[in-house]
Amino acid sequence: MYTIFYRNTRLLILTLILIVVWGFSSFQTLPRLEDPELVSRNAVVTTFLPGADAERVEALVTEKIEDEIAEVEEILTYESTSRAGVSVVNIELSEQVTAAEVSVIWSRVRDKLDDAALEFPPDTTEPELDEVEVKAYALVAAITWEQDDEPNYGILSRLTTTLKNQLDTLPGTESIDLFGEPNEEIVVQVEPAQLASLGLTPQTLSQQIVQTDSKTAAGQIRRARTDFSLEIGGELDSLDRLSRTPIQFSDSGQFVFLGDIAQIEKGTQEPLQEMAIASGKPAVALGVFVQSNYRLDQWEKQAQKVLEDFRAQLSEGLSLDILFDQTRYVTTRLDSLIFNLLFGATLVFGVTLLMMGWQSAVIVGTALP
Repeated sequence: MYTIFYRNTRLLILTLILIVVWGFSSFQTLPRLEDPELVSRNAVVTTFLPGADAERVEALVTEKIEDEIAEVEEILTYESTSRAGVSVVNIELSEQVTAAEVSVIWSRVRDKLDDAALEFPPDTTEPELDEVEVKAYALVAAITWEQDDEPNYGILSRLTTTLKNQLDTLPGTESIDLFGEPNEEIVVQVEPAQLASLGLTPQTLSQQIVQTDSKTAAGQIRRARTDFSLEIGGELDSLDRLSRTPIQFSDSGQFVFLGDIAQIEKGTQEPLQEMAIASGKPAVALGVFVQSNYRLDQWEKQAQKVLEDFRAQLSEGLSLDILFDQTRYVTTRLDSLIFNLLFGATLVFGVTLLMMGWQSAVIVGTALP
């Protein structure tokens, strides 16, 4: 069959053109990442038991977890550390576990952790399983506080969340992690003398505020095929709503609004649980993962446009800095690879031309791709 190409020159030229176009098209759509994506076979289980010493944590939490996860055959090893108030268990799966099986196995491990949690003491938190991502960030950026006064982490957090939402909409974005994001809290300050004049204590005031904040379902409507949860409107979702919370202070039903007896402020939780520093300045940073089957350079062009537009909207005293851009490394490596391929092909063609003539050199040169 291959003798057809010798008898039909046009067919040969057409076939070569199709091969070249096909190869060029495949190269253009080839995913580009700095490092290959590896299977996530490691995870960390963290459980808190406030007020307990290391021995009590070991006996009441860590051993319960170990007994349950030991029943999962795919677990290769696990190591535990028990400290005052916290239990940490590191889990490693067997290397025979494939990428398609990982999610199912971690789901089984979570089921085992739920079984272990049934035997925990009442004050123990739910065990949290965090899978270790074996993947590099495509982009790391930070919004930095450039002023000399105390940083407003509330502003930094809201701006970073806005930027995260914009990058999430880009095609190819897999997930985004935030670093240094503070936890916001609402502080209610009341003078003890004023509370005492109303016959209230801090505990009773706190209990009335909690009862007003309706976050749980008030009931259910059950039908043949569907169930609906009923929730009461009026949860404490703003400072104004909180200030209008009625506080009862007598058996006769008298009440006063919380805003009339307390100073209500919204701020960040102190001390900060984690902090991000960019170029020596306080910041909130984000790291972006890109899908493995997506071209990183194409995603980066779209992301740069979003970053430039966002940077132009920042007020004075704030800056948007790029801490890491994987595209630069990927482009450099690909350019180096293409150069080495072309240089090697040129050497082969030159040596063949010198030793065997131009006809053999053309045949060998066209066969190299």
